[in-house]
Amino acid sequence: MSVKGQRILVTGAGGFCGEHACRYFATRGMKVTAAVRSIPSSGGSDAATGIGWPGAVDVRICELTDREQVSRLIDEVQPDYVLHLAGLNAVVPSWQDPVSYMETNMLATAYLLDAVRRLNKNVKLLIAGSMLRFKLPQDGELPQPVHPYGMSKTLQVLIAQCWAQLYSMEVLIAQPSNLIGPGRSTGLCSLLAGYTVKTEEAYGFPLQGQPPQSENQKAESGFQLSSRTEKRDFLDVRDAMAAYETIFIKGQPGFIYPVVSGKMITLGKVADTFEELALCPLGIRNGKSNAPSPAEENGKPMRELGWQPQIPFRDSIRDLLLHVRLARMKARREGARLK
Repeated sequence: MSVKGQRILVTGAGGFCGEHACRYFATRGMKVTAAVRSIPSSGGSDAATGIGWPGAVDVRICELTDREQVSRLIDEVQPDYVLHLAGLNAVVPSWQDPVSYMETNMLATAYLLDAVRRLNKNVKLLIAGSMLRFKLPQDGELPQPVHPYGMSKTLQVLIAQCWAQLYSMEVLIAQPSNLIGPGRSTGLCSLLAGYTVKTEEAYGFPLQGQPPQSENQKAESGFQLSSRTEKRDFLDVRDAMAAYETIFIKGQPGFIYPVVSGKMITLGKVADTFEELALCPLGIRNGKSNAPSPAEENGKPMRELGWQPQIPFRDSIRDLLLHVRLARMKARREGARLK
């Protein structure tokens, strides 16, 4: 089955995964529509700028918490596929504003599902869930969410599964691990990449002829990991996009597919990789957290569909560092030009 020539709508297209999705599916020959709340800024001094969209992408502004806007978007685009990546995804802010997380992650998903249902067209809709969902209670048990973000993603997935069952819709669900790679992200590896490049600059890289600055200016505060022993599953975002295509083509509606590398990596290994690829010492400090590592997810369902990750962890970090270095160099050039 080929997706070439088909129309795909990507929500959250201005985010880390969204930009990669637009690029990936455009290279697969699809007609890509990018749905965003607003047009993201292409400038700024922050190193973690996005990768941008291909020129052929059709960009539409839509507030997904507005039911009428969502309905109009679906009617106008007439998608064959929908990749729903939009949402709020930070744990800490969800404690302060849980209702916004319900609206953005749960209610907006329901609006999207129902707009697709009323289109009277065979559309495949893939929901990107989260590994921070909580286990649904059995009869007589009380729910035990860990934080409002996890609650919102749990209910989002449950709604998607119910729509698939109630209306015989092709609603597919992916559950990605910690996605890494070049682009605009707030994950641990992207934070480390930003810190690494700023530390390199303090040492005089990449500016030729600039002497190293004093030791107290280099890596002023350092970067502290919670511990070296905690483990995470890291997957390159570009591999995740290939996994999403596989789910679109071969996945079963309502089933949750963990999209994982299958390799749990310690935070110590993460730090060592950055130290190895950096152009100077980084001074990464190690915390003493005793927090348990997340349970390892079963990658077998995706392997059975024929998907395998292709990009090693070290290559993802190398590409991420290159992206941040180039982005900061570009920002400096543009800043000098404005002066």
